[in-house]
Amino acid sequence: MHFSTKPVQILLAAAAVLSLSACGGAPSEDDIKTAIDKQMQAEAKAMLAMAGKQGAEMAKDFMPSIKSVKKIGCKEDGDKAYKCDVEMEVTQMGNTNKGVAPMRFVKGSDGWAASK
Repeated sequence: MHFSTKPVQILLAAAAVLSLSACGGAPSEDDIKTAIDKQMQAEAKAMLAMAGKQGAEMAKDFMPSIKSVKKIGCKEDGDKAYKCDVEMEVTQMGNTNKGVAPMRFVKGSDGWAASK
């Protein structure tokens, strides 16, 4: 029985290309949504800590939730940083708003982070 290594070599080469392409470039739509979610959770945690136990339930009603995120486009803005135009649909206190906003994203050791 003869085993050809050609298909294995092609598969390994394709995997290497895909893994290297994930290392550079602008954040993906999923990266942007994850970074915005992380930032909003951190802000919510700080707000709830300031509100105390009694105000925590009321403060939760004021927290926005992201319904959708769409990357319009990104431009480099320094080393491992990009300024992106992002279209978001956000619901807060029963109202849903949709709009485009410029945001800056920086690639850190634990992924992309939204910065101001």
